[in-house]
Amino acid sequence: MRNDRSILFWLISFAKPYLTWLLIAFASMVLVAYFELLIPYKIKEVVDGILSSQINESEIEVSAYKILFFISMIFIFSSLFSYILNISGQKIMFSIRESVFSQIVKLPQSYFDSNDVGRTTTRVTNDINALNEFYTNVLVQFTKDFLVVLGVLFLIFSFNIFLALAIVGINIFVIVLALLYRKKLRKVYTKLRKTIAQLNSFINESIRGISLLKVYNKESVNYQRFLSFSDDNYKANIDQMYTFAMFRPFVEFTTVFTVGLVVWIGSNQVIEGSMSIGELLAVLFYLRMLFKPILDLADKYNILQSALAASENLFNITNIRTESTGGKLFSKSFEVITFKNVWFSYNKENWVLKDFNLEIKKGDSFVLIGSTGSGKTTILNLLLSFYSPQKGQILIDGTPLEEFNVQSIRKNFSIIMQDTPLFNNVPDKDDFHNINELRSIGEKQISNIKMMMKRPFQVIVLDEATSNLDLDLERDVKNYLKNIQGRTSIVIAHRLNLIKDNDVIVLLEDGKIIEKGTHSNLMSKKEGYFGIFNLNQSFFKN
Repeated sequence: MRNDRSILFWLISFAKPYLTWLLIAFASMVLVAYFELLIPYKIKEVVDGILSSQINESEIEVSAYKILFFISMIFIFSSLFSYILNISGQKIMFSIRESVFSQIVKLPQSYFDSNDVGRTTTRVTNDINALNEFYTNVLVQFTKDFLVVLGVLFLIFSFNIFLALAIVGINIFVIVLALLYRKKLRKVYTKLRKTIAQLNSFINESIRGISLLKVYNKESVNYQRFLSFSDDNYKANIDQMYTFAMFRPFVEFTTVFTVGLVVWIGSNQVIEGSMSIGELLAVLFYLRMLFKPILDLADKYNILQSALAASENLFNITNIRTESTGGKLFSKSFEVITFKNVWFSYNKENWVLKDFNLEIKKGDSFVLIGSTGSGKTTILNLLLSFYSPQKGQILIDGTPLEEFNVQSIRKNFSIIMQDTPLFNNVPDKDDFHNINELRSIGEKQISNIKMMMKRPFQVIVLDEATSNLDLDLERDVKNYLKNIQGRTSIVIAHRLNLIKDNDVIVLLEDGKIIEKGTHSNLMSKKEGYFGIFNLNQSFFKN
C-alpha cells in the first residue's frame, strides 16, 4: 500500500505542468455531474406536477426546454474535458517517456548486464502506453463519478431515508467485493506485464540473432522456446479475462436486483403516501447513475491495475542509483593514469583482475593482448567508470578516478569497438544518397573508425576494432596511429598487425600482467609473447 501511494504520487507529479488544464477539465466534469443530477429531478417535478394537476402545458414545455438545455450542456462540457484529458494525457506520456529514457541512459553498466534489451524496451514503450488511460479515464473522471455518487445519495436520502439505507447497504456489499477483486486483479496484471516483457525480450533477441539461428539450424528449438513464452502470456491474459469477467456480471446482477428491490419498496412507500410517484421515478433514474460508476469501476480497476503494474516497473527504474560522478574535470594535460593494486569481479566470485598494477603515461602507445577473459576489456570498462574496482584504486595524476566527472573523462576518450550498431544507423551527412544501399560490415566499420578519429581526444582506444577489416584497411589504421602526436593510444586485439616498434605490449593472463615491454624486447626473451606472435604470423601466412 505504501509503495502504491509512492507510485501514485510519482505519476501525479508529471501532471503538475498541466494542472491548469486539468482543473478546467475537472470544473467541466463538476458541471456535467451537476446537469446529470438535474435531469431526473426536473422529470420528477414534471411527473408530480401532472399527477397533482399543479402544472400546465406551458410549464411542461419550459421544463422540456430546460431538460434539453441540460443535455446540451452535458454534451459540451463532456467534449471539453474529453479533449483536454486526451491532449494532456499525450503530453504527460511524452514527459514520462523522456524522464524514464533519460534515467536509463544514466544507469550503471551493471544494470544492463542483468537486464536484457527487450525488457528495457518494454518499459519505455508498452508500460508507458499503459499509463495513458490512467490519466485520461481514471485520474479526473474518477473524481467526477465520486461527485455523482455523493449527489445521488444526497437526493435519494432527501426523497426516502428507508429506501436510501437499503440501497447503501447493497452498495457497501459491492464495494467490499470490489476491494477483494482489486487484490486479485493486481496479481494478475503484475504477472501479465512480466510475461509481456519476457515475450518482447525473446522476440527482440531472436530477430537480432536470426542469422546465427539459421546457421546452426536452431529455428525449431527457438520456436519451441517462443511457444513457451507465448503460452505463459496467453495464460496470463486468460487469468486476467476470467478475473475481469467475474466482477462485472456480478455488479450487473446486483443492479437489476436493486432495481427490483427499489420498485417493491418504493411502490409500498407510494401506496402509503410517504413517497410520490415522481420521486420513485427519479430514484430509478438515479439508481442507474449510481451503478454506472460502480460498473465502470471494473474498467477503472482494470485500467488502474494495469497502470500500477506498468508504473511499478517504471518507478523501480527511476529509483535505481545512476552512475556516480565527481566534480573534478579531466585535464587535457594529464601526466599519468595509474592502476594501483586493482581487484575486480563482475559477479563477486571470480576475480577478472587480481592485484593489477599499470601506469599509462600521456603519449604512450599500449597494446593489450591475452586470451579471452584475461581482463583486457575490463581495464577499459574500469578506466571509463562503467564499473568500480572492489579493491585498489585507479588514479589520474594521483587523484582517485571517482573524484572526476564521468562525462569529462569519456569526452576525452575516443573509443572504437568491434561492433558499433548505434553508429551504423547514423549515416554521414555525405552518405544520404547511399542510405538504402547495403554496405558490408567492413565498410561500416571503417566508416565508424573515421568518424571516431575525427573527434578531439586525448586517449584513443581500439577494442578489437579492426577485426572486420582486411589487411589493407588495417594498415591504414596502423599508419594513422603512427602519426598521432602527444596523445595516448590503447589497442586491445587478438590480431597483432597493429603493433608498432615503440608500443608498450602488455600480455595478460588470468587478470595479471605476465609480460610487459616493446616488441623487440619481448621477442628477445622468447617467452609467452614470442610464441603468441609467431603463431599469429604463421596463421596469416597460411
